[in-house]
Amino acid sequence: MAGKTHRIGPNLIETARVFASEQTCHDYLEAARWPDGVRCLKCDHDKVSKFTLKGKMKTYADGTTKPTPDRFLYQCLKCNYQFAATTGTIFSDTHLPLSKWMLAVAIMCNAKKSVSAKQMERDMGVSYKTAWYLNHRIREAMGIVGSGDDSQLTGTIEIDETYVGGRYDKRRKRDRFDKEPVFGMIERDGKARTYHMRPVTMRNVVEKIKDNVSISADAIYTDESTLYGTTAGCIKSHKHESVNHNNKEWVRGEVHTGTIDGYWGLLKRGIIGSFHQVSIKHLQRYLDEFQFKWNHRAAHDIFAQIVVALVIGSALRYKTLTRPQASDDSASENQVEPRVSDEPF
Repeated sequence: MAGKTHRIGPNLIETARVFASEQTCHDYLEAARWPDGVRCLKCDHDKVSKFTLKGKMKTYADGTTKPTPDRFLYQCLKCNYQFAATTGTIFSDTHLPLSKWMLAVAIMCNAKKSVSAKQMERDMGVSYKTAWYLNHRIREAMGIVGSGDDSQLTGTIEIDETYVGGRYDKRRKRDRFDKEPVFGMIERDGKARTYHMRPVTMRNVVEKIKDNVSISADAIYTDESTLYGTTAGCIKSHKHESVNHNNKEWVRGEVHTGTIDGYWGLLKRGIIGSFHQVSIKHLQRYLDEFQFKWNHRAAHDIFAQIVVALVIGSALRYKTLTRPQASDDSASENQVEPRVSDEPF
Protein backbone atom coordinates (compact mmCIF):
# COMPACT_ATOMS: atom_id res chain seq x y z
CA MET A 1 0.00 0.00 0.00
CA ALA A 2 1.25 3.49 -0.78
CA GLY A 3 2.45 5.72 2.05
CA LYS A 4 0.02 8.11 3.63
CA THR A 5 1.62 11.15 2.00
CA HIS A 6 1.94 9.61 -1.47
CA ARG A 7 -0.90 10.48 -3.79
CA ILE A 8 -1.69 8.31 -6.78
CA GLY A 9 -3.76 10.18 -9.32
CA PRO A 10 -3.73 11.63 -12.82
CA ASN A 11 -1.04 14.12 -13.75
CA LEU A 12 -2.66 17.47 -14.57
CA ILE A 13 -0.42 18.16 -17.56
CA GLU A 14 -1.01 14.67 -18.92
CA THR A 15 -4.77 15.00 -18.37
CA ALA A 16 -4.85 18.30 -20.26
CA ARG A 17 -2.92 16.69 -23.12
CA VAL A 18 -4.97 13.48 -23.33
CA PHE A 19 -8.34 15.23 -23.09
CA ALA A 20 -7.49 18.23 -25.22
CA SER A 21 -10.30 17.57 -27.72
CA GLU A 22 -14.02 16.99 -27.26
CA GLN A 23 -13.73 13.90 -29.47
CA THR A 24 -11.27 12.29 -27.04
CA CYS A 25 -13.48 13.14 -24.06
CA HIS A 26 -16.55 11.74 -25.80
CA ASP A 27 -14.71 8.51 -26.66
CA TYR A 28 -13.66 8.15 -23.01
CA LEU A 29 -17.24 8.61 -21.81
CA GLU A 30 -18.45 6.10 -24.39
CA ALA A 31 -16.01 3.47 -23.14
CA ALA A 32 -16.94 4.22 -19.51
CA ARG A 33 -20.68 4.02 -20.15
CA TRP A 34 -20.76 1.10 -22.59
CA PRO A 35 -17.69 -1.08 -21.98
CA ASP A 36 -19.29 -3.85 -24.08
CA GLY A 37 -20.36 -1.58 -26.92
CA VAL A 38 -22.91 1.19 -27.41
CA ARG A 39 -26.56 0.26 -26.91
CA CYS A 40 -29.66 2.32 -27.57
CA LEU A 41 -30.86 4.15 -24.46
CA LYS A 42 -34.49 3.70 -25.52
CA CYS A 43 -34.82 0.13 -26.78
CA ASP A 44 -31.42 -1.32 -25.75
CA HIS A 45 -30.66 -2.39 -29.34
CA ASP A 46 -26.96 -2.90 -30.09
CA LYS A 47 -27.06 -1.72 -33.70
CA VAL A 48 -26.36 2.02 -33.73
CA SER A 49 -24.69 4.40 -36.15
CA LYS A 50 -22.39 7.26 -35.16
CA PHE A 51 -22.36 10.72 -36.71
CA THR A 52 -21.05 14.19 -35.90
CA LEU A 53 -22.87 17.52 -36.00
CA LYS A 54 -20.36 20.25 -36.66
CA GLY A 55 -20.52 23.29 -34.41
CA LYS A 56 -21.85 26.59 -35.72
CA MET A 57 -20.49 30.10 -35.28
CA LYS A 58 -22.13 31.91 -32.35
CA THR A 59 -21.95 35.61 -31.48
CA TYR A 60 -21.82 36.31 -27.75
CA ALA A 61 -22.96 39.34 -25.75
CA ASP A 62 -19.44 40.83 -25.68
CA GLY A 63 -19.32 40.82 -29.48
CA THR A 64 -16.95 37.88 -29.84
CA THR A 65 -17.77 35.12 -32.29
CA LYS A 66 -16.79 31.53 -31.50
CA PRO A 67 -17.78 28.15 -32.89
CA THR A 68 -19.99 25.95 -30.72
CA PRO A 69 -18.56 22.51 -29.92
CA ASP A 70 -19.14 19.63 -32.28
CA ARG A 71 -21.79 17.14 -31.15
CA PHE A 72 -21.02 13.43 -31.32
CA LEU A 73 -24.27 11.51 -31.63
CA TYR A 74 -25.67 8.02 -32.14
CA GLN A 75 -28.81 6.87 -33.91
CA CYS A 76 -30.45 3.54 -33.20
CA LEU A 77 -31.02 1.56 -36.40
CA LYS A 78 -34.09 -0.07 -34.89
CA CYS A 79 -36.13 2.76 -33.33
CA ASN A 80 -34.26 5.75 -34.88
CA TYR A 81 -33.70 7.29 -31.42
CA GLN A 82 -30.85 9.80 -31.34
CA PHE A 83 -28.69 10.16 -28.23
CA ALA A 84 -25.18 10.98 -27.04
CA ALA A 85 -22.78 9.56 -24.47
CA THR A 86 -23.85 12.41 -22.18
CA THR A 87 -27.62 11.84 -22.55
CA GLY A 88 -29.27 11.26 -19.17
CA THR A 89 -26.05 11.87 -17.27
CA ILE A 90 -24.76 14.74 -15.17
CA PHE A 91 -23.09 16.09 -18.34
CA SER A 92 -26.33 16.43 -20.28
CA ASP A 93 -27.25 19.92 -18.99
CA THR A 94 -23.77 21.40 -18.72
CA HIS A 95 -22.45 24.26 -20.82
CA LEU A 96 -18.84 23.44 -19.95
CA PRO A 97 -16.73 21.62 -22.53
CA LEU A 98 -16.03 18.03 -21.53
CA SER A 99 -12.30 18.81 -21.59
CA LYS A 100 -12.83 21.21 -18.67
CA TRP A 101 -14.83 18.59 -16.80
CA MET A 102 -11.96 16.11 -17.15
CA LEU A 103 -9.44 18.67 -15.96
CA ALA A 104 -11.65 19.60 -12.98
CA VAL A 105 -11.91 15.93 -11.96
CA ALA A 106 -8.12 15.61 -12.16
CA ILE A 107 -7.65 18.74 -10.03
CA MET A 108 -10.01 17.36 -7.37
CA CYS A 109 -8.25 13.98 -7.40
CA ASN A 110 -4.83 15.54 -6.87
CA ALA A 111 -5.79 17.99 -4.12
CA LYS A 112 -5.22 16.10 -0.86
CA LYS A 113 -6.89 18.85 1.17
CA SER A 114 -9.46 19.56 -1.57
CA VAL A 115 -10.00 22.64 -3.74
CA SER A 116 -12.18 25.62 -2.94
CA ALA A 117 -14.63 27.09 -5.41
CA LYS A 118 -12.49 30.23 -5.61
CA GLN A 119 -9.43 28.18 -6.54
CA MET A 120 -11.40 26.19 -9.14
CA GLU A 121 -12.73 29.48 -10.52
CA ARG A 122 -9.18 30.73 -11.04
CA ASP A 123 -7.79 27.46 -12.40
CA MET A 124 -10.65 26.78 -14.82
CA GLY A 125 -11.41 30.35 -15.92
CA VAL A 126 -15.12 30.04 -15.10
CA SER A 127 -17.51 31.99 -12.89
CA TYR A 128 -17.63 31.37 -9.14
CA LYS A 129 -21.14 29.95 -9.41
CA THR A 130 -20.03 27.48 -12.08
CA ALA A 131 -16.97 26.45 -10.07
CA TRP A 132 -18.99 25.93 -6.87
CA TYR A 133 -21.59 23.86 -8.70
CA LEU A 134 -18.88 21.89 -10.51
CA ASN A 135 -17.08 21.04 -7.26
CA HIS A 136 -20.23 19.79 -5.58
CA ARG A 137 -21.19 17.58 -8.51
CA ILE A 138 -17.75 15.96 -8.41
CA ARG A 139 -18.10 15.47 -4.64
CA GLU A 140 -21.49 13.89 -5.26
CA ALA A 141 -19.82 11.44 -7.65
CA MET A 142 -17.24 10.59 -4.98
CA GLY A 143 -20.12 9.88 -2.60
CA ILE A 144 -21.74 7.59 -5.18
CA VAL A 145 -18.53 5.55 -5.42
CA GLY A 146 -18.28 5.41 -1.64
CA SER A 147 -21.89 4.33 -1.16
CA GLY A 148 -21.31 1.44 -3.54
CA ASP A 149 -18.84 -0.10 -1.09
CA ASP A 150 -20.99 -1.86 1.50
CA SER A 151 -18.22 -4.11 2.83
CA GLN A 152 -17.78 -3.99 6.58
CA LEU A 153 -14.66 -2.82 8.37
CA THR A 154 -12.38 -5.53 9.69
CA GLY A 155 -9.13 -5.86 11.61
CA THR A 156 -8.39 -3.24 14.26
CA ILE A 157 -10.99 -0.43 14.26
CA GLU A 158 -10.62 3.01 15.81
CA ILE A 159 -13.80 4.93 16.58
CA ASP A 160 -14.15 8.57 17.57
CA GLU A 161 -16.23 11.69 17.10
CA THR A 162 -15.15 15.25 16.36
CA TYR A 163 -16.77 18.64 15.95
CA VAL A 164 -16.46 20.86 12.88
CA GLY A 165 -16.89 24.62 12.50
CA GLY A 166 -18.26 27.26 14.83
CA ARG A 167 -16.70 28.84 17.90
CA TYR A 168 -17.35 29.16 21.59
CA ASP A 169 -19.79 32.00 22.33
CA LYS A 170 -19.48 33.40 25.85
CA ARG A 171 -22.81 35.18 25.45
CA ARG A 172 -24.65 31.88 25.34
CA LYS A 173 -25.45 30.15 28.60
CA ARG A 174 -24.31 26.84 27.23
CA ASP A 175 -21.10 25.11 28.18
CA ARG A 176 -20.46 23.88 24.67
CA PHE A 177 -19.05 24.87 21.33
CA ASP A 178 -21.32 25.85 18.48
CA LYS A 179 -20.03 23.07 16.21
CA GLU A 180 -21.43 20.26 14.09
CA PRO A 181 -20.72 16.67 15.24
CA VAL A 182 -19.04 14.16 12.93
CA PHE A 183 -18.78 10.48 13.84
CA GLY A 184 -16.19 8.20 12.28
CA MET A 185 -14.69 4.70 12.18
CA ILE A 186 -11.42 3.73 10.56
CA GLU A 187 -9.48 0.54 9.91
CA ARG A 188 -5.80 0.70 10.66
CA ASP A 189 -4.14 0.68 7.21
CA GLY A 190 -7.62 0.51 5.71
CA LYS A 191 -10.84 2.33 5.00
CA ALA A 192 -12.70 5.10 6.81
CA ARG A 193 -16.42 5.77 7.30
CA THR A 194 -17.59 9.21 8.43
CA TYR A 195 -21.04 10.65 9.09
CA HIS A 196 -22.51 14.03 9.92
CA MET A 197 -24.51 12.83 12.91
CA ARG A 198 -27.09 14.92 14.73
CA PRO A 199 -27.36 14.24 17.53
CA VAL A 200 -24.43 12.02 18.56
CA THR A 201 -26.11 9.62 20.96
CA MET A 202 -25.18 6.16 22.17
CA ARG A 203 -28.09 4.72 20.19
CA ASN A 204 -26.99 6.35 16.92
CA VAL A 205 -23.38 5.35 17.54
CA VAL A 206 -24.31 1.73 18.20
CA GLU A 207 -26.40 1.58 15.00
CA LYS A 208 -23.49 2.87 12.88
CA ILE A 209 -21.08 0.42 14.49
CA LYS A 210 -23.44 -2.50 13.81
CA ASP A 211 -23.89 -1.40 10.18
CA ASN A 212 -20.20 -0.85 9.43
CA VAL A 213 -18.04 -3.03 11.68
CA SER A 214 -17.69 -6.73 10.95
CA ILE A 215 -18.52 -9.18 13.72
CA SER A 216 -15.10 -10.72 13.04
CA ALA A 217 -13.18 -7.47 13.63
CA ASP A 218 -10.14 -8.05 15.85
CA ALA A 219 -10.63 -5.11 18.20
CA ILE A 220 -12.34 -1.76 18.69
CA TYR A 221 -10.37 1.07 20.28
CA THR A 222 -11.96 4.33 21.45
CA ASP A 223 -11.38 7.13 23.91
CA GLU A 224 -13.01 7.35 27.32
CA SER A 225 -16.30 8.84 26.06
CA THR A 226 -19.42 7.35 27.61
CA LEU A 227 -20.80 6.97 24.08
CA TYR A 228 -18.72 3.81 23.75
CA GLY A 229 -19.36 2.37 27.18
CA THR A 230 -21.52 -0.48 25.85
CA THR A 231 -19.74 -1.05 22.55
CA ALA A 232 -18.37 -4.43 23.57
CA GLY A 233 -21.76 -5.52 24.83
CA CYS A 234 -23.82 -4.36 21.86
CA ILE A 235 -21.66 -6.26 19.35
CA LYS A 236 -20.73 -9.69 20.64
CA SER A 237 -17.19 -11.10 20.46
CA HIS A 238 -15.54 -7.69 20.02
CA LYS A 239 -12.53 -6.81 22.06
CA HIS A 240 -13.07 -3.21 23.22
CA GLU A 241 -10.49 -1.07 25.01
CA SER A 242 -10.13 2.66 25.47
CA VAL A 243 -7.51 5.27 26.31
CA ASN A 244 -8.23 8.07 28.75
CA HIS A 245 -7.37 11.37 27.10
CA ASN A 246 -8.58 13.30 30.14
CA ASN A 247 -5.74 11.71 32.10
CA LYS A 248 -3.34 12.44 29.22
CA GLU A 249 -3.19 8.77 28.24
CA TRP A 250 -2.70 8.70 24.47
CA VAL A 251 -1.37 5.19 23.88
CA ARG A 252 -1.20 1.95 25.87
CA GLY A 253 0.50 -0.72 23.84
CA GLU A 254 -1.67 -1.32 20.78
CA VAL A 255 -4.55 0.69 22.25
CA HIS A 256 -4.78 4.21 20.80
CA THR A 257 -6.89 6.38 18.49
CA GLY A 258 -3.96 7.96 16.65
CA THR A 259 -5.09 6.86 13.19
CA ILE A 260 -8.51 8.45 13.35
CA ASP A 261 -7.10 11.52 15.13
CA GLY A 262 -4.78 11.95 12.15
CA TYR A 263 -7.73 11.60 9.79
CA TRP A 264 -9.64 14.32 11.68
CA GLY A 265 -6.56 16.54 11.40
CA LEU A 266 -6.49 16.10 7.62
CA LEU A 267 -10.21 16.85 7.39
CA LYS A 268 -10.01 19.98 9.51
CA ARG A 269 -6.90 21.31 7.76
CA GLY A 270 -8.79 20.94 4.50
CA ILE A 271 -11.87 22.74 5.79
CA ILE A 272 -9.96 25.55 7.51
CA GLY A 273 -7.22 25.93 4.91
CA SER A 274 -9.16 25.43 1.68
CA PHE A 275 -12.72 26.48 2.47
CA HIS A 276 -12.41 28.53 5.70
CA GLN A 277 -15.97 27.54 6.49
CA VAL A 278 -18.53 25.24 4.92
CA SER A 279 -22.29 24.91 4.83
CA ILE A 280 -23.90 22.59 7.37
CA LYS A 281 -26.31 21.50 4.66
CA HIS A 282 -23.45 20.28 2.48
CA LEU A 283 -21.17 18.98 5.25
CA GLN A 284 -21.79 15.30 4.43
CA ARG A 285 -20.74 15.91 0.84
CA TYR A 286 -17.41 17.33 2.04
CA LEU A 287 -17.01 14.33 4.34
CA ASP A 288 -17.66 12.02 1.36
CA GLU A 289 -14.88 13.72 -0.59
CA PHE A 290 -12.24 13.26 2.11
CA GLN A 291 -13.44 9.73 2.79
CA PHE A 292 -13.24 8.83 -0.90
CA LYS A 293 -9.69 10.15 -1.21
CA TRP A 294 -8.57 8.33 1.93
CA ASN A 295 -10.13 5.03 0.91
CA HIS A 296 -8.68 5.24 -2.61
CA ARG A 297 -5.29 6.73 -1.72
CA ALA A 298 -3.49 3.77 -3.31
CA ALA A 299 -5.86 3.30 -6.28
CA HIS A 300 -4.49 3.85 -9.78
CA ASP A 301 -7.97 4.24 -11.31
CA ILE A 302 -9.29 6.98 -9.02
CA PHE A 303 -9.89 9.29 -12.01
CA ALA A 304 -11.83 6.65 -13.93
CA GLN A 305 -13.98 5.79 -10.90
CA ILE A 306 -15.12 9.40 -10.54
CA VAL A 307 -15.88 9.76 -14.26
CA VAL A 308 -17.91 6.51 -14.24
CA ALA A 309 -19.83 7.77 -11.20
CA LEU A 310 -20.57 11.03 -13.03
CA VAL A 311 -21.87 9.01 -15.99
CA ILE A 312 -24.07 6.59 -14.06
CA GLY A 313 -25.22 8.98 -11.33
CA SER A 314 -28.29 11.15 -11.60
CA ALA A 315 -27.71 14.85 -12.15
CA LEU A 316 -27.35 16.94 -9.00
CA ARG A 317 -29.53 19.94 -9.85
CA TYR A 318 -28.53 23.47 -8.87
CA LYS A 319 -31.95 24.01 -7.28
CA THR A 320 -31.33 21.01 -5.05
CA LEU A 321 -27.99 22.42 -3.91
CA THR A 322 -29.38 25.85 -3.09
CA ARG A 323 -32.71 24.74 -1.66
CA PRO A 324 -33.18 25.93 1.96
CA GLN A 325 -32.27 23.32 4.54
CA ALA A 326 -35.22 21.40 5.93
CA SER A 327 -35.98 22.06 9.57
CA ASP A 328 -34.69 19.46 11.98
CA ASP A 329 -36.37 19.24 15.37
CA SER A 330 -33.46 17.23 16.72
CA ALA A 331 -30.94 19.93 15.82
CA SER A 332 -29.41 22.03 18.53
CA GLU A 333 -30.95 25.45 19.08
CA ASN A 334 -27.61 27.17 18.63
CA GLN A 335 -27.01 25.69 15.17
CA VAL A 336 -24.99 27.82 12.78
CA GLU A 337 -27.03 28.95 9.79
CA PRO A 338 -26.03 27.16 6.58
CA ARG A 339 -23.88 29.00 4.05
CA VAL A 340 -24.36 28.77 0.31
CA SER A 341 -20.67 29.38 -0.39
CA ASP A 342 -17.76 27.25 0.76
CA GLU A 343 -15.70 30.41 1.26
CA PRO A 344 -16.43 33.63 3.11
CA PHE A 345 -15.27 35.72 0.17
